[in-house]
Amino acid sequence: MIDTNTGLIAWFARNHVAANLLMVVIVMTGLFAATTIRTQMFPDLEIDRVTISVPFPGASPGEVESGVVTRLEEALRDIEGIAEMRSFSSEGSGRVVLDLEVGYDVPAILDEVKLAVDRISSFPESIEKPVISKSQRQIPAINVQIYGDLDEVSMKDYAEQIRDEILALPSVTKAEVRGARPFEISIEMEEVQLRQYGLTLRNVADAIRQSSLDLPAGSIRSDSGDILLRTEGQAYFKQDFEKIVLVTRSDGTRLMLGDIATINDGFEEVEFYSLFNGQPTIGVQVSAVGDQNQINISKEVEEYIEELRISLPDGVQVESWMNATTLLEETRSMMLGNMAMGVLLVLVVLGLFLRLQLAFWVMLGMPIAFLGAFALMPLVGGSLNVLSIFGFILVLGIVVDDAIIIGESVQTATENDGLNLDSVIRGARKVAMPATFGVLTTVAAFVPFLTVPGSFGPIPFAIGSVVILCLLFSIVESKLILPAHLASMKPIPYDANRAIRKFQAYFATRLKHVIENIYEPFLTRCLEVRYTTISVFLAMLILALGLVLSPYIRTVFFPNMSSDFVRVQVEMIEGTASAQTVRIAEHIHQALLDLDKSKPEKEKFLRNVASYTWGSNASVMGELKTVDSLNIEPETIVAEWRERIGDVAGVKTMNMAGWQKSHGQGKDLGFRLVSGNREQLAGAAQMLEEQLKAYVGVYEIENSEKGSIPELNLRIKPSAEALGLTLADLASQVRAAFYGVEVQRVQRGREEVKVMVRYPQEERESIGNLESMYIRTASGDEVPFTAVAEVDQRETPSVIYRAWGKRSVYISADVDKATMDPGRIVREISGSDFVARLKAQYPSVNIELGGASLEEQELIQRMIFTAALALFGIYALMAIPLKSYTQPLIIMGVIPFGMIGALIGHILVGIPFSALSVYGIIALAGVVVNDSIILVDYVNKANVDGRPIFEAVIESGKQRFRAIMLTSLTTFFGLLPILLETSLSAEFVTPMAVSLGFGILFATVITLILIPCLYLVLNDLKLARHQFSPDF
Repeated sequence: MIDTNTGLIAWFARNHVAANLLMVVIVMTGLFAATTIRTQMFPDLEIDRVTISVPFPGASPGEVESGVVTRLEEALRDIEGIAEMRSFSSEGSGRVVLDLEVGYDVPAILDEVKLAVDRISSFPESIEKPVISKSQRQIPAINVQIYGDLDEVSMKDYAEQIRDEILALPSVTKAEVRGARPFEISIEMEEVQLRQYGLTLRNVADAIRQSSLDLPAGSIRSDSGDILLRTEGQAYFKQDFEKIVLVTRSDGTRLMLGDIATINDGFEEVEFYSLFNGQPTIGVQVSAVGDQNQINISKEVEEYIEELRISLPDGVQVESWMNATTLLEETRSMMLGNMAMGVLLVLVVLGLFLRLQLAFWVMLGMPIAFLGAFALMPLVGGSLNVLSIFGFILVLGIVVDDAIIIGESVQTATENDGLNLDSVIRGARKVAMPATFGVLTTVAAFVPFLTVPGSFGPIPFAIGSVVILCLLFSIVESKLILPAHLASMKPIPYDANRAIRKFQAYFATRLKHVIENIYEPFLTRCLEVRYTTISVFLAMLILALGLVLSPYIRTVFFPNMSSDFVRVQVEMIEGTASAQTVRIAEHIHQALLDLDKSKPEKEKFLRNVASYTWGSNASVMGELKTVDSLNIEPETIVAEWRERIGDVAGVKTMNMAGWQKSHGQGKDLGFRLVSGNREQLAGAAQMLEEQLKAYVGVYEIENSEKGSIPELNLRIKPSAEALGLTLADLASQVRAAFYGVEVQRVQRGREEVKVMVRYPQEERESIGNLESMYIRTASGDEVPFTAVAEVDQRETPSVIYRAWGKRSVYISADVDKATMDPGRIVREISGSDFVARLKAQYPSVNIELGGASLEEQELIQRMIFTAALALFGIYALMAIPLKSYTQPLIIMGVIPFGMIGALIGHILVGIPFSALSVYGIIALAGVVVNDSIILVDYVNKANVDGRPIFEAVIESGKQRFRAIMLTSLTTFFGLLPILLETSLSAEFVTPMAVSLGFGILFATVITLILIPCLYLVLNDLKLARHQFSPDF
């Protein structure tokens, strides 16, 4: 007999004040957290990374590699916690990227990196100070574009003014001017004039440094106090520099800088092009940093822009665009609408099976569990995003499962013994143990979601953390709060004429008919031929496994996430004229506009379009219409845009995107070739490129070493050494002539302005200019360049890529996931004879996976490991309440069969199998065993009471039929709205919903038929064992 006076359930049921206070605390804490929680579109898809950038102005990639990168690599190699080290040497700069291992303290490693870099004493003198930074969560919230009838200087000044005013807004801490060239003061002097006055560029630079400066000069300590002394001669603008004295003659006359130099107080020498909706523009990008709320930032900026428009100068316009919260709010509204519909469907299902009062109290567990999860989400680094909202939708029907089991048990107890406190406690305690462990098995199934490594990890973490928190609070609600509410129910007089009562009575009658006249005879027959039944199910499982390997189910491990823009980024071959880059940008820009114009009115997709160039790089970005009004997929837009652009001469790389990558690792495919032999490395890279081109659906193949730049190698002649010239003298004078001499940097407002001394453009634009220049000796004599130096012309890689200190080539490509699975390409290249052929032809080359390909491989390995741990956890959590080693194995036999339903669901819905599909099946493992635990526990209790085993199995199926159907249907109908959702924003999470929704439906059939058969088979084995081993 169950004791109704002891235990937590009895105490809270008899002390409803404590139960209600606990509920109020959870609700109030959750409501407060819900109003302050961080809101974003997707979780941060970033890995811990430290980057060291070293500017080396005027240096070739080879000089950067030997002078900067190799020294950095040696200094950083032994730091603990580095998972991968890559370096990039390009013209004028070097960069080393350190990807850190999971679990290491990033600030501590950052400090070690800074100390290691500071200890390097052999850097070239002309490098700038290394910049060391760690990856920071910085999410663009909104862009502001200033465009119209303004010159570049005025537009940049106005953009900086707007930036400063935006930074003054309460929620904004990060706003940057984008699409504007840095200011630069260029002092240009012809060589003829310098020779006329006996000057060099170095002399001029030294004169400016000596005159343009502010210096403290101490203080005068007088009786009346200290008087500070200082000199103020810093030049800031063109007119200040013109007055600097270069030469003072003996007769008192002076040569001013303005007398012989052309001073341009303007912008850096970079061809520039920036348009917004066809007009010149400069933008301000506002970002959310850390845990800042994107929605609050965007709203404040939008309000500011509305006020600003009233006072705009004539001919100037300001527009906000790329508002990330537009898509966020639309997607959030869509997901919340699906959640509300799911709640309604779950309530309807509960109302069909349970008394309305009971259904209401069971349903109340859902908001309590949700608000409890909200209360703790900030503590686990959670945020309100599309995936966490999907987590709430996912758990809609699951979170009430234990409440349903307890509520249904209480209803059965009150129907038998009447509605009183003891019958409520008795009903609740009867199933409390298996119901609690059933929820814990689901928690165990979702634990692997929290342990996913790499940049993909935040996606399952966002879902899993929400589900686990909701389930834990559902245990608290169903065991401590729900019994007190059920005990306070008042008996409602039975009115057979009420429509609801009539419908419930009709539904109960039909359900009873199904149980007694359909289910019971069918189950009896299956139990009689239980071995045949099990064979049929095994055949179905084998068929399902065959489907996985067949072409009927495509696999796309990392599906793309929806976005509200399309973009093309182009990198031209080094040495391409800036005018050509501008023409390419204009062509791409026009192709997008033409594509939009060619569409029928209802399929037009563009809201705004911007394009800009910077040196040899170009970018064109189009903002799409809102999700509700967009009738064409971004992937389709990009594909058609690519066709209109066609082949473009001189392009090194062209990246097109209309989506956000779920793996955060650049392109879909990545292979790294490593060798010390440059020729073999280049040949192997070409061979791999050709292999990738053979696959349909592979596009935008990139080779990190594709493209080279001409390089002039200077060698000093013996005759120059006789004149006292050294190679350092030669190099420094050539560098000053063609790159210029950086005199100083002047702080003007928020911007640091370079002051450069150089020859005019026309004197440093050809090899002829180099050959005609004069070199000055230590004695002041001038000799022709050709008399003291020789020039060798050769090609050098535009970018030198290294991995762990070894020269490497990185080959990457994107894949059209509608036609080709990236994982299949990786498997075929890694597992076929291609690697053997490559090694035979290029023996010194090793091929490794990189980027998304490597992450997929590591994720699959982690999935196998964590799934095994989850299964063991589920087994242990079932073995404890059942007090058996073998019965949990029976229950877990339902797990593989649940996968059949998931696979059938993918075929019916017509979507590819993805990483989230796999995690849906892992989650399914914890959900499908819940009903089986209750079923087996009921058989065990009936068996203990002395009932025959065959009769006990049939009776348990009949008694638990309603509860099993109810928990399965609530889970499925909670997911049904998201399964039927056609919005582009929901496509990413649909695979997981399909796995869980269809899997739970199929597993219900398995639970009601297969589990009883397996129970009897286990009993047969026990009898056989005792028969053959009677003394055992």
